[in-house]
Amino acid sequence: MSLFHLAWQNFMMHVRRYGALILSLAFTIFIFFNFENLEYSGSLGGLSADNLEKIKMLIDVVKVVLVCFMVSMIAYASHVFLKSQKKEFGVYVFLGLTSGRISILYMIENLMVGIVSILAGILCGTLFSYLFSMIFVKISSLGIAADFSISWRAVVETCLLFFLIYGLITLWGMRSIQKSSVKDLLSASRQNEKVNDSSRFLILKAIIGCAILFTGYYFAIKDGGMDVLGNAMIATVCVILGTYLIFGGFLPFLLQTMQNNKRFLLSHRRLLWVNSLVFRMKQNYRSYAMVSILLICAVTALGCGFTLNHRIEAIQQYSMQYDVQILSLDPNAEAYFNERLPEQEMRTIVPVAEKNEQLFVPYSSVSSFDISEPKENECILLSKRILLSLYTDPTHNSTELEGRKLTCIEDVRTAVLGFMQDKMEVPVYVINDSLFDQVFPQNERLYLYNYKFEGDEPNIEISTEDPMVVGIFQMDENNDSYVWLNTIFTFCVFLFIVFLIAACSILFIKQYNDSFEEIEAYRLLQKIGVDRKVLKHSIIMECSFQFGLDFLIMCISSYFSLMALSKVAGDPLGSVFVISNVIILLFMILCDLICIKAVKNTLLSKRIA
Repeated sequence: MSLFHLAWQNFMMHVRRYGALILSLAFTIFIFFNFENLEYSGSLGGLSADNLEKIKMLIDVVKVVLVCFMVSMIAYASHVFLKSQKKEFGVYVFLGLTSGRISILYMIENLMVGIVSILAGILCGTLFSYLFSMIFVKISSLGIAADFSISWRAVVETCLLFFLIYGLITLWGMRSIQKSSVKDLLSASRQNEKVNDSSRFLILKAIIGCAILFTGYYFAIKDGGMDVLGNAMIATVCVILGTYLIFGGFLPFLLQTMQNNKRFLLSHRRLLWVNSLVFRMKQNYRSYAMVSILLICAVTALGCGFTLNHRIEAIQQYSMQYDVQILSLDPNAEAYFNERLPEQEMRTIVPVAEKNEQLFVPYSSVSSFDISEPKENECILLSKRILLSLYTDPTHNSTELEGRKLTCIEDVRTAVLGFMQDKMEVPVYVINDSLFDQVFPQNERLYLYNYKFEGDEPNIEISTEDPMVVGIFQMDENNDSYVWLNTIFTFCVFLFIVFLIAACSILFIKQYNDSFEEIEAYRLLQKIGVDRKVLKHSIIMECSFQFGLDFLIMCISSYFSLMALSKVAGDPLGSVFVISNVIILLFMILCDLICIKAVKNTLLSKRIA
């Protein structure tokens, strides 16, 4: 029998085990290929050159994230499958195959998995490329019609990149096989991975993990000023390390305690699933930590999407709040402007004064907006349009007025003064009315007349040549320079989906692959008369425990992650926390049910008397 024929036989025999890996890889290739196709096929040709260039830049960022995911996913899955195959490879040694030929057999089998994955991903990507483009354009509100076009460059680059990653990891697996002895090959799949550390050490490890994790939570929600990026990096490292230590310390301690408590272990049919989890704890807790971190990334990505989408809407509001804004020295020019402007839907007048290259407005003129009223020694900064601020403490914007220090109590990032707030090169502050009247007499004030008209594109007959006009700001309905920002939300949603599928795929691959190593044990249990209901209950508890534990840890960490985002963005994200966690919970329940059914079919497929 040739190596190729043997590899094909093995592949067909293990095709069910490879299913979750092929599905997750094909989905990632599907997403990656469609982003490549968007970039190179001309599907977004209706956009301006500037918007198209910036969208391509964002696509490149997303592609880097997807490549990092692909590397970690393939590496993890290859390690899991290689370990389960080593016993089989050990048998081949006794049949006369050398380690070199076994490694080639492994390479051919892996190549088959890679070919099926890339073909499925590219084929589905091609079939649904037009639908993908339409969904992308629709969610991103780009205002263009997506074209159907397939780029051969996208196909070639996707295939080359995937096989480069897959090939390197396969070579690593071949090297591992060649370095393994026959004993290692035969015993690898049944190696006892029980954590043998003492209870005291595990408790200490868990306490250190909790301390590091809560340190990460602290830095995540801490007001950082200019240090906010440093705080975010510290929080990220602490959450990853803390999660790993909690799973590596608390979880083994919990399960060993359950295992040592015979009364607890023997009641409610807990013996089988607890012992099974303890047996492979070294590999399991690493998988749990990886899944939990991926789920936290998924929630954070979705939170970033909602946050940035809200900020983009606020940015667009600067140019949409008023149709025309006129600066004048005359406080009584309203009647004059009303005669020369179309019928108005809304109009307001805001006094404005300048001092030391700063602009000030009284609170009463903007009190209709959702901002606090400053006291005489306080002020409020009206920010320009920004996606995210690197400052989380408004007091850094404090200023002075006539020798009096004004403490900034709020940094308002929404449009209050429309164009003027965004276009002026100097900061704009809201101060108390009495302080404004004290410092600025009538002859030192400008007046901002704001108008919103009925109908579209009104004909404005006022210009800067008018003696009553100092400056004029007018809305440009054809300005599309910020259209590219709308795609950020779409990218974040896709990353949320990719991370979620990746996390559940890892859990499924681990549990389903381990189930093949338990077939003989479950057959023996059935032979000695153990009720199938007990065995089914054990399978359900073991699968659900793993999915449920990761969801619980993810909920806690993602809450603080979204709190950190909320502080930076200045927007509440409670609804995002609920929505994202409900979506993840429903998806994990579905995957858990599928995993339970798959494991049952593997372990209880034949009733043995």
